[in-house]
Amino acid sequence: LRERLTPTRAGVVLGCLLVAALLLYWVPAARLDDADLDRMGGLGLISVLPLPTLAGAALLVTVFAALLWLRREHKALLLVTLLATVVSLHALPAVIETEPRFPTAWQHLGFIDYIDRTGSAVPDLDARWSWPGFFAAAAFIGRACGVTDFTEVIRWWPTFIQLAYLAPMFLLVRSLRASWRAKWTGIWIFVLCGWVGQDYFSPQGFTYLLYLMFVAILLVWFRAPQVIWTRFRPGEAEVEPANRRQQAVLLMVLVGLYAATVPAHQLTPFVMLGVLAALVLIRRSELRGLPILFGVVAAVWLGFMAEPYWSGHFNELFGGVGGVGSNVSTSVSGRIQGGSSTHKLVLYVRVLLAGSMMTFAVWGWWRRRFHRYRERSLLVLTFVPFLGFGMQSYGGEMALRVFMFALPGAALLAGLALFPRTGATAKEREKNKVSLAPVAALMAGLLLMGGFLVARWGNESFERVRPGEVAAMDYVYAHDRPTVRLLWLSNDTVNDVTPAIPWGAKDMERVDYVPTLAPTDPVLVSSLVKALKDAGPNSYLMINRSQVTYLQMDAGYSAAWESRLIQNLDDRQDLTKVLVNDDATMYALRTQPAGAVEKPDPGPIGPRITWTPWSVIGGLAAVALILLLTAREVVRVAVRPGVRQLRWLQGSFWFSLPLLAVLLASLAQRFLTLN
Repeated sequence: LRERLTPTRAGVVLGCLLVAALLLYWVPAARLDDADLDRMGGLGLISVLPLPTLAGAALLVTVFAALLWLRREHKALLLVTLLATVVSLHALPAVIETEPRFPTAWQHLGFIDYIDRTGSAVPDLDARWSWPGFFAAAAFIGRACGVTDFTEVIRWWPTFIQLAYLAPMFLLVRSLRASWRAKWTGIWIFVLCGWVGQDYFSPQGFTYLLYLMFVAILLVWFRAPQVIWTRFRPGEAEVEPANRRQQAVLLMVLVGLYAATVPAHQLTPFVMLGVLAALVLIRRSELRGLPILFGVVAAVWLGFMAEPYWSGHFNELFGGVGGVGSNVSTSVSGRIQGGSSTHKLVLYVRVLLAGSMMTFAVWGWWRRRFHRYRERSLLVLTFVPFLGFGMQSYGGEMALRVFMFALPGAALLAGLALFPRTGATAKEREKNKVSLAPVAALMAGLLLMGGFLVARWGNESFERVRPGEVAAMDYVYAHDRPTVRLLWLSNDTVNDVTPAIPWGAKDMERVDYVPTLAPTDPVLVSSLVKALKDAGPNSYLMINRSQVTYLQMDAGYSAAWESRLIQNLDDRQDLTKVLVNDDATMYALRTQPAGAVEKPDPGPIGPRITWTPWSVIGGLAAVALILLLTAREVVRVAVRPGVRQLRWLQGSFWFSLPLLAVLLASLAQRFLTLN
């Protein structure tokens, strides 16, 4: 213990280099102001970062790779370097930007605001109200803790949630039969590849944490025991010891994690279910009845509780099922078209990073096999999420979600690609002494760090929220009684319906956000005036910096388009400016159209379930089936095997089949008749 706690000379040197890296990174970056950020180009944040900050990022990578070169594992220094890397990568906008970033995070504040004011969900306002678990939990915790303003929460949420992801990742590597270098490298690569951008204040970011916890518990405590030495040694370590009472508690934790995910997000429960089912099929999990239970829970929520969504959007929800080619095309090549040639590089970097990572993972599997290790569990984690392409395009984001869910397994396989040997034999330990893998890790880390800064912050020029835009939205909320319509500029009013403004943070039932076609020729403003008249009284047109930047970067509008558009709108005698600042300009009709302003109509409170005789029978069968299957799994795990137990398990299985048939028939009847 004394030897392990005594710092080595190399450890002291690398600790000093870590401090130098953080000073290089943060001191120049903290001096950036809004004027500097306004100079961002098509590559986003990296285009304005000072050179010392980039050097500090490279030095962070160098320190971690150097720690892998040392003969002894410096756990504390490795952990501090890893945490410093996470904070440096994800807290940068929180420190240098005046307002919390990302428009959709602001919109999610509106969900919390509505629940806090009314205590209810309204599925007609937004499809996400059919999965309100995350928003309800956030509203409850906020009220319990006395939090009334969540803006600072959304500012620091990405950093917090990324740090939280490390805990289940550290638990997950306990299931690997690998060296300490491979484990640390796998987690490090996971951090450097966290550029997908779903870590903002959202149900997806939170349920991803639940997913990581779910797979970690599965692989550490519920894998079937395997023979250690055969022709191929298993890539998994021995199952962590736990008595039956502990296993029963862990089983209920798994059930709780899944039960918390189902009402919170549309996609995550199905990825969890797919991973669990695949592990059972390849005999890497002992929980053979759990996939049926979880499948029933997901089907019941979708068929009953989410009825307001699928009954009105049946084709949107199920139309892409089986269309793998079109879903891949929409998610990948469909997102790289039009716009700035410089900004296209950001999209190409994302595709290149994702493709390289998956290639790296396959190489890791091959290298482990070459060294006589058989990897199966990590292959499941890496490739089962690709089945998502057979579901739907998910608004063109399925490729990003697939990569995000595949990343834990792919990152650990990449770590094994660099350090495939475990050091279990004297021959392996001798080869590890002359390995150049830390140099390869350094080169890979530098490439991933540079790729992260481009892929993660390449959209920051329009994903950034500006102070003037927040002031403009405050003006809208101050004039939304009884309702208001806010027209914003879009290049595609059918498919592009998410504005680059901090929208929806308040009064979501009172403000109607209307996408309005932005004229490519800024002289042709008559269509905008007509759209204002058609919107009716108490309507406004907003031209804001972030949305204009988006049109320039992704749709090819000219750099002078905004100034010319505003000039032509100013020349219209039937328009008047109601708000002007550095970041936003808002117009209204000088003479309001005739008629009364509509009153807010959020729709009936949800969840709304259409009860028919078949639905009642199916609901009762679902409750009985869930209770029976849960009890069956608890008995299998917690009770010592015996003749009576086996008879009860067999009898409960046969009894569950008629209940399952009734439930499936009820769901089929609902989908066919309520569509």
